[in-house]
Amino acid sequence: MNINITYFDQEGNEIAASLPGKNEVCSKCEGHGTHLNPSIGEHAYSAEEFYDSFPEEEDREQYFQRGGIYDVPCEKCHGKNVILVVDEDACTTSAQKAHLEAYNKYQDQVAQDREEDARTSYYESGGMYGHS
Repeated sequence: MNINITYFDQEGNEIAASLPGKNEVCSKCEGHGTHLNPSIGEHAYSAEEFYDSFPEEEDREQYFQRGGIYDVPCEKCHGKNVILVVDEDACTTSAQKAHLEAYNKYQDQVAQDREEDARTSYYESGGMYGHS
């Protein structure tokens, strides 16, 4: 089983490659196939807000229950419980290893850029002081 990857090299060229793949338990839903609806799950409720938003005990229990009424199919694995990832141990050829190294560097840079963008947005929105 192979996984198709794409990344950009240092010159900005898009590179596509096929590397050995393996199934891994989905990190978003932890293999359950569902997770809390992001429209409510990404909100940080104070205790008061939580009890106002979920006044019934049953509603509060459902909020924390896997597969409960507030869950949606996993956005990452689409309910399949696993995702296809690069099998790094199976990359044995020099070409596979080169693609893997470049792909991992690219993914690290993407993650770093996202973190910096999130930090900038946080500070620009007044998050440092708790208000705008």
